[in-house]
Amino acid sequence: MAKLTKKDIFRYILKIQLNFENAYRFDTDEERLLLIESWMDVFGGYPKEVCDAAVNNALSHAKFAPRMGDITEEIQIILNGNKKTDAELWAEITDLKYEIYDKSRYLKYPQHFDRYYGELNRIYDSLDDELKLYFVNLQSVIDFSELTKEEMSYEKNRFFKNMPLLRKHSAEKIKSEQFCQLLEQQKLKLKNNNDDN
Repeated sequence: MAKLTKKDIFRYILKIQLNFENAYRFDTDEERLLLIESWMDVFGGYPKEVCDAAVNNALSHAKFAPRMGDITEEIQIILNGNKKTDAELWAEITDLKYEIYDKSRYLKYPQHFDRYYGELNRIYDSLDDELKLYFVNLQSVIDFSELTKEEMSYEKNRFFKNMPLLRKHSAEKIKSEQFCQLLEQQKLKLKNNNDDN
């Protein structure tokens, strides 16, 4: 995928201006450059193709000139279009519960350990990445497989309560990593409070 450029950003703004007569008027070149720079700060980490589609989607149903927030929403829809719902994730892990349980029983026998540990690892590795936010390692999946029917109802509630929080935390972690990369690219450093003295 292509990297977004300031020229692309200028084209997006121009496209919006052409479709909405009072959108983004500049009195000076400095205002135009500042707007382009602020858009680049927000969208620079996304591929050009995703941004192209997001701007077009925002324009296709906008009654007013799309702003950065409108385009960001469209980007998230595009990027998350293939993501599974919490219910789909729950169904995926519960479908595997008995298979994991059966295979994990063989781990206590030394002659079968390597084979079944390998099979369990393959199952874990094949899980959706979002499930791995909740089930952080193979042992947590094995523990899940051993839950009773009564314990499963509590676990289901815990799963549906925590998955949105885990997604949010994961997204914030990615944003902070992108911010640190941006700082590094700009050769900037965050000030450490201990550096004062």
